[in-house]
Amino acid sequence: MPGPRQPTDLVVLNGRKHLTKAETEARRAAEVKAPPPKSKRIKPPAYLPESLHKKFRTLAKQLIEIGILAEIDYDCLARYLLAEQAYLAVTEQVNRAIAGGAITLLDDLSKTQTRYFNQCDRAAAALGLTISSRCRLVVPKPPEDETRDDPMAKMLRERAERRRNA
Repeated sequence: MPGPRQPTDLVVLNGRKHLTKAETEARRAAEVKAPPPKSKRIKPPAYLPESLHKKFRTLAKQLIEIGILAEIDYDCLARYLLAEQAYLAVTEQVNRAIAGGAITLLDDLSKTQTRYFNQCDRAAAALGLTISSRCRLVVPKPPEDETRDDPMAKMLRERAERRRNA
């Protein structure tokens, strides 16, 4: 079973699959790339409470800096913040129930807490806010030319250059 489709640049840099120039161009043409935000001013969605606007802008700026957030992702970030807020509110209720000894309420609250945690976790993973999701987003650097200091490789490069110029 094949893994998830990877960007063409990542496939080429990994070097495990050898693509022809035509295949590379066809893959790049088929890739969907969201444009970065047009404006420097990051505007949160209207349905996001005012109390979450500052956190929205902070996270958005960080995600834009690493190049994984576009304007079309603003709703996803807002949903993450709403799920996180709901999770924190239910967690506070769970803590009060534990302190008060309300065991009957605890079962329902913990199910709700788990539901909100799962929503928050899925949204965070989709945005690259978790460690494991960020690791999947990292594109490896191309290997350095180890033959740069090799005298034989240097001689061969010079020879090839002379042939091209002749």
